[in-house]
Amino acid sequence: MKRFIKYEYMSSKWMTSGETLKHMLGFKLKLILVALVFGLFLVIGTIVTNHYMLKTSLIEYVDQRDQLHLERIKKNLQHVLTQRGESDLSQMDEVTWKNLVGISSRVDFAETMVPAEVFLFHPFSEFKRFHPNYTEQRLSLMNTGRECIFGNEASNRTLFLPVEIDNEKVGYIGYSHREKLTESLDIQLEQRQRELITYSVAFLVLITGLLLLPIAHYFIHPILAVTQGMRALTAGRFDTRLKVNRRDELGQLLQDFNHLSKSLEKNQQSRNQWIADISHELRTPLTIIRGDIEAMKDGVRPLNQHSLDNLHNEVIHLNRLIDDLYQIALNDVGGLRYQMTRVNFTSLVNNALENFRPQAEAKGLAIHAQLPEQDLFLLGDNDRLHQMIANLIANSIAYTDQPGHIYIKLTQNKKVLHLELEDTAPSVSEEAMKHLFERFYRAEGSRNRRFGGAGIGLALVQQIVHAHQGDVTVSASSHGGLKFYLTLPQEAYAS
Repeated sequence: MKRFIKYEYMSSKWMTSGETLKHMLGFKLKLILVALVFGLFLVIGTIVTNHYMLKTSLIEYVDQRDQLHLERIKKNLQHVLTQRGESDLSQMDEVTWKNLVGISSRVDFAETMVPAEVFLFHPFSEFKRFHPNYTEQRLSLMNTGRECIFGNEASNRTLFLPVEIDNEKVGYIGYSHREKLTESLDIQLEQRQRELITYSVAFLVLITGLLLLPIAHYFIHPILAVTQGMRALTAGRFDTRLKVNRRDELGQLLQDFNHLSKSLEKNQQSRNQWIADISHELRTPLTIIRGDIEAMKDGVRPLNQHSLDNLHNEVIHLNRLIDDLYQIALNDVGGLRYQMTRVNFTSLVNNALENFRPQAEAKGLAIHAQLPEQDLFLLGDNDRLHQMIANLIANSIAYTDQPGHIYIKLTQNKKVLHLELEDTAPSVSEEAMKHLFERFYRAEGSRNRRFGGAGIGLALVQQIVHAHQGDVTVSASSHGGLKFYLTLPQEAYAS
């Protein structure tokens, strides 16, 4: 049975409940803290920026309000000058100027029935003289040359509002922009707005922190599931599987874990089967050799040339099996070296056929070869290629019923060599064909162990073909048996 883990962290002998809780809280808290620290920087930046913008906007608002007051002062000044018939601002005394500035915040001379002189000749209090308000402190009366008559000298922040009589400039009212809030109501408004912004941001931070808990849980659970699954794999439990119920990158991570565990499980099964098959294949000839020797020692079987020949044949079979296993093992670890030279492949196939022809004829099989007249070359290992061809022919001879036929055809197309080997009945099922190149696999039925094969000859064929950047496939033959089709590129072959 497969072990499925659906983001659940039950205690096990590779991870206790305390360790699981520690890992869950540790990683989750780190993620939350990182998010909160990052969010804290954003919050601080937001608060500082909002406070600065609030202060600036309030100052601009109050400054614009002061400028509206300034317009009334200008109109009242022009009204007074027109009534007096004056155009020289320097003739105006300081008391009249300050009275005009102070009364303009409440009275528009053009709209009242009270003569302006009534307001202007009203005694100016000593307190206001020495304690003017902030607006009055920033006002100046200047002549046409922008020389100060009353108030402060002009600066680069001074706004000049022209005073005109009959469309002719007679002077300026200077006004310096605000740099800070001075009125108590304005200051209270700014403080209140700052408090509201601060409380709002703090509330948002609290809500964000609470929302981070389920979000962190959502993202961390699959990671911790993979962690627990990896611990299971480390303990040798390759049948562990994780439930996949999401389609994002973490879901892909879970799928990759399941693919890894399946591969490890398959490799473990293959290794176990490999060891069992090797033990069986080595045990069979050793059992025969041991039995023959014990029989000759006990006098059951005579010690003659025939008995020695049988022992010798079993030793050769055992030696061939060990050599094949050694070559497969070397290929697995990358230790099998290929000496690439210019190989006459046509001659190689022809020599192999001639070597196996007597064996085939002795079994009642006829070999039919269709080889090109010209020699075809490729870059390859001569010994490995010879072994590849020999294994294919030996396999057909071993598993073809007599009387039967073996057909071999060699062609060339676009610097690729094509080798076809077909034989007559029996064949194997389509399901069995998928496993013919697996180690120690032998199809049941007609092509079975009665011929004594170890089931690694075709595995070696596939390894050799792949080492030469080629391909090999097997299918049902029109002659009733199997058809092996090989393609070998002639890359960099010597002309």
